[in-house]
Amino acid sequence: MNPYLRKLIALQDIEKNIAVLHKKVSEIPLKMSELETDAGRVKTTYEGKVAYAKELANRRRALEGAVDLAQTKLSRLKDQLMAVKTNKEYTAMLSEIKTAETHIRNDEDKVLDLMEEIENIEAAMKPAETEMRRERAVIDEEIRRMRESVPALEGELEKLHGEKINIETGIDSELIAQYRRIANAHKGVALAEAKDELCGACHVRIRPQMYTDLLLTETIMFCDSCSRMLFAREESSEHNS
Repeated sequence: MNPYLRKLIALQDIEKNIAVLHKKVSEIPLKMSELETDAGRVKTTYEGKVAYAKELANRRRALEGAVDLAQTKLSRLKDQLMAVKTNKEYTAMLSEIKTAETHIRNDEDKVLDLMEEIENIEAAMKPAETEMRRERAVIDEEIRRMRESVPALEGELEKLHGEKINIETGIDSELIAQYRRIANAHKGVALAEAKDELCGACHVRIRPQMYTDLLLTETIMFCDSCSRMLFAREESSEHNS
């Protein structure tokens, strides 16, 4: 294999790794923001349950207060019943007492329903709080891990940039320029592996003579279809043995 081509392969591999690391570093702030949003959603869900429990307690107190007032009114009506003088007044008073008793029973039933619902919610609140705290801890740990990963990623990027410069200085400037033009036209991929007489990038068949020359000579060749530089993987010594 042409020694320059070998260096270009190494250069392309390094640049792919640099692109991957750049993407990781650039995505960390967004991912942390999404995690904070998730944490806020978890907290809001729990707080909604707490607020609903308080609302039910307020409704229960209001109903109990209404029942107390209705009981007082009912007692008054029963006292007044003894003082009526006509059958008509007596019948009207009995109807009013019956209506009041019905309202009281209905409100008492509502109080009982609320008490049951409140009891169920209160029983679920502790597990809900525990789960909320657990989820928050998981999210906080993930945010911490992401934040702490940045220096290491940036250090790896710096190391790769150094390796990239070292490789570039050992390659002919015109060949580097050509490599850059092809890479810019193909999303950073200037070289393609040739295998089984096919271009590994565009999958178009390579002319038989070109493929033979590629395997046997150090001439740098280009795919007739996509114009990428072609290379054939060198077999390992273990494979050759």
